Amino acid sequence: MTIKTRRKLFWLSVLIFLIIAPPIALYSSGWRLTYDFKIKMTGGLFVAVPESGASVYLNGKFIKSTNFLQSGVFVQNLTPGPYSVMISKDGHWPWTKNLAVAESEVAEARAFMLPQNINGTVLLKGQFESVYSSDKNPILLLEEKRGDIYTLTFYLPESNEFLAPANSASKKLLSSGAKLKTVSWRDNGADIFFGSKSVGVSIDLAKRSVSAKNSTLKLDETTEYLPHQISSDWRQKAQIRYDEKNIRINWLSLPLPYFLSSAEETVYQSKYSIRHASFFPKRSDVALVAVENGVFAFDLDGRSVKNFQPIYKGKSPVFAVLNNKIYVLDQEVLARMDL
Repeated sequence: MTIKTRRKLFWLSVLIFLIIAPPIALYSSGWRLTYDFKIKMTGGLFVAVPESGASVYLNGKFIKSTNFLQSGVFVQNLTPGPYSVMISKDGHWPWTKNLAVAESEVAEARAFMLPQNINGTVLLKGQFESVYSSDKNPILLLEEKRGDIYTLTFYLPESNEFLAPANSASKKLLSSGAKLKTVSWRDNGADIFFGSKSVGVSIDLAKRSVSAKNSTLKLDETTEYLPHQISSDWRQKAQIRYDEKNIRINWLSLPLPYFLSSAEETVYQSKYSIRHASFFPKRSDVALVAVENGVFAFDLDGRSVKNFQPIYKGKSPVFAVLNNKIYVLDQEVLARMDL
């Protein structure tokens, strides 16, 4: 090989190096060429998955399956832009979300996946119309209609026991010709409102009894929500408030979670009457709602379409959450959902 040829090969190698070195350096540093021919820094995506054995798909392509040691998926070096994520598992409802990946940032989400067939354990049968749960004691308050009279019953679902009225006066006060309007719980008791009438209740769990007396308390008519229309998440960091058509979330501390852009947002609007709403047990990003013929869970993450997954379908159910368990009342039957 002549010196001239060697020089040509040398300078050709230098030229090739100068051409390919910058793209390689940019690529290894996390830079990518986008679909619109712009060079941008890559980002990442992390999705927490509560189920082991779930399959994770990104833009329709299988990424991985979760297991007991890895309950989430982290994908890095993604070109900034929109990505479609789907999580699926046999026997469960799939979860999907469209996420936007930005430069040098990790888009975050948390999936929820309910079984497609959820069984319930029947606890009570009677002429029950409403159920309320205490956030102070392990008690359900059941409203039963007997003829033209509404009667209140305090029930301990864990031990399947009723709290008996302490005396005849208490028993009389726990019945009314007017339907229960709302209940405000307090430590070892509650304030109950039947229309314009109010009753103060003291609870003695040791004696399994309740005492009731007339109260002069009045509802604040200027408030937008009744006490039972407000519930807190399990960490006491957020509140759900609902009326007949809307569900709102109030985040009470900073920083805000990834799925909210402001401390107060409307997270659900319904064309049907909302009978009840609260947080899903041990989740601050998933809510429960009783609407139409069912009880449904849905994610509060407003990025793309919300995921709605049924917990119960019947006629006109209501529900209560107590000690991280969901109780559904429908057609005069109270059941605990086995999740």
